[in-house]
Amino acid sequence: MARVCEVVSPHLPLALLSLVLVAACSGAPPPAALNSRDFLSTAVSEDGAAKSLVPGTRIQLRFVDGQVNGSAGCNSMSGGYTLADGRLVVDGLGMTEMGCDPARHAQDEWLAAFLTARPALALDGNNLLLTGSAVIMRLVDRRVAEPDLPLAGTLWTVESVIVFDGVSSVPGGVMATLQLRADGGFDVATGCNSGGGRFTVADDGLRFTELNLTRMACAGAAGQMETHLLRILQADVVTYEIESRSLTLQTGEVGLVLRGE
Repeated sequence: MARVCEVVSPHLPLALLSLVLVAACSGAPPPAALNSRDFLSTAVSEDGAAKSLVPGTRIQLRFVDGQVNGSAGCNSMSGGYTLADGRLVVDGLGMTEMGCDPARHAQDEWLAAFLTARPALALDGNNLLLTGSAVIMRLVDRRVAEPDLPLAGTLWTVESVIVFDGVSSVPGGVMATLQLRADGGFDVATGCNSGGGRFTVADDGLRFTELNLTRMACAGAAGQMETHLLRILQADVVTYEIESRSLTLQTGEVGLVLRGE
C-alpha cells in the first residue's frame, strides 16, 4: 500500500510545497547535510500571516553532532534531535535562564514550543524550511546570509572579555582594537597604549611576535583591559574563530570577543 504523504499546511506557496513533499515523501536529508551548519531566519508566518519578530532579533538554529541549538534573541536552547519521516524530532530541550524583557521571553517560549512540536523539515542547498501546524519558518545558511569577515584587513574592536567560563562586557569608555594586516604586521590599541608587531597563522592558531607599545601608565578599567589584551598577544599560541562579524581569541582560560567592521 502506497504511503500517503502529509502536507502540513494548505497555505504553502507552490515553490515551497515541493520542498515539503521531498522531506515528507522521499525522506529527510541525512544528518550529515545539516551537521555543523548555522541557519538564520529570513521569513516567519503564523496562521497564514507574516509573524513579526521582536525588533532587532531573528531566529538562529545550529545543528552539531546530533544537537540542535536555537536562539530567538535572548536565551539559548539546546537538545538532541533526530530526523524521522521528514520531521525534526527534538527531545530534552533545555534553555538558559537569562533575564529577558517580556517580549523576548515570550519569543523564546514560542520557539521552544515550535521546535518540540515535530515540524516538517526540508533542506534545499542553503535553504531550510520548517513547517508546523500553524507556523512556516524559512531560514538560510548563516554563511550565505552573513559571510565571515576576513581575519586580516578587518578592524576588530573588543566587545567582551572571557575568563574561564564567564563573559563580561568591556567597561564603558574603554576601547581596544586589533587590526591584522596582509603584510603580516598588526596594529593594536589596548585601551591605553598603542603599538604593533608581527603575526603568523598556523594550523594550531595565531602567534604574535615583536610587540612594541607606547609606555603610558594605565589605571582602572583601561589598565585591566590592557592587561587582559597583553595576555592574548604575549601567549605562545592563540586559537581563533570567526563567525560572521565576530572574532573569538582564546588562550588557556582567557579570551576576547571582538566585533569586526
